Amino acid sequence: MKKRHASLPSSLNALRVFEAASRNLSFTLAAEELNVTQSAVSRQIKQLEENIGIALFIRQHRALTLTNEGKSLADLLTRQFSELNGHIDQLKHQDDNTLRLNVAMSLAVRWLIPRLHSFKEQQPDIDIVLSSIIGNSSDEVSLANDEYDIAIYNYEDKPQNRFDSIFLRDELLAPVYSALIAPETQQLTLEEALCFPLLHPTKDRSDWRNWLAQSGIRFSHQDNGLTFDTLDMALTSCMAGQGIAMTDLLLVVNELEKGFLQLPHPVTIIEGPWRYAYVCQKQNAITRTFITWLKEQVALEREQFEVLAKTKGWQIQTASL
Repeated sequence: MKKRHASLPSSLNALRVFEAASRNLSFTLAAEELNVTQSAVSRQIKQLEENIGIALFIRQHRALTLTNEGKSLADLLTRQFSELNGHIDQLKHQDDNTLRLNVAMSLAVRWLIPRLHSFKEQQPDIDIVLSSIIGNSSDEVSLANDEYDIAIYNYEDKPQNRFDSIFLRDELLAPVYSALIAPETQQLTLEEALCFPLLHPTKDRSDWRNWLAQSGIRFSHQDNGLTFDTLDMALTSCMAGQGIAMTDLLLVVNELEKGFLQLPHPVTIIEGPWRYAYVCQKQNAITRTFITWLKEQVALEREQFEVLAKTKGWQIQTASL
């Protein structure tokens, strides 16, 4: 009788150990996650490599790097383990009406939470548990956390390729300032606005650099502003009149419409390097309903912004608008 799955290693537990080590790029962290010793992880990885005849890691001094073959196998295992875990969880909670969301912090605070009431009005029987991804981007450890049904995260260049991510929307960047600095009747020029402290939503201050470069502006003032971990904190500082913030305008459409936040004139809106995507770990009627609602809300927000941009005469450097 022909043996099925002949290429699989004799110990499938070694695959689980390898997946944890590849995700953490550390035998020590993998050992902590799996509650085993570091030497046990190292031994399992070595036996796995010998068993399948493929080098999975490049072992450097105090560092691990995946080989091309190792990365390919790791990507597959992470997807499959996540899918298997989600399916088992779904079987265990078939009658559970709970929707677990894991969402990038600024998107959750500035965009999703103010809109969740409309989803609850449509689906009052669905209980929502919302947790946040801290920072400007979700790392692989966050996405590998199986304690969610849908994760919405932002990424630069490309989405996490270990997960079946689906593009949601781009971000549109421009500087904004609070009406506390100048009322709408006294709209600041861009030159005047740049004299205020710059509020940075990222530690590397890349958002301001990207916008200035793409707008063809040479910033000659001393940058004595504030730097934050999240866009939400930068916007809170901006709303308090503490400076001018670089932001994703699609997160503050309502504030722009009401005049709480304003754009200096003239200003160019650029398509930023960051994008939003979502990952669905549990495929059922509840997640499908939420994703449909989510896409509808994103489309409505974009339409609302297009109307506002046309009314205000804002210049947008993007092919999508």
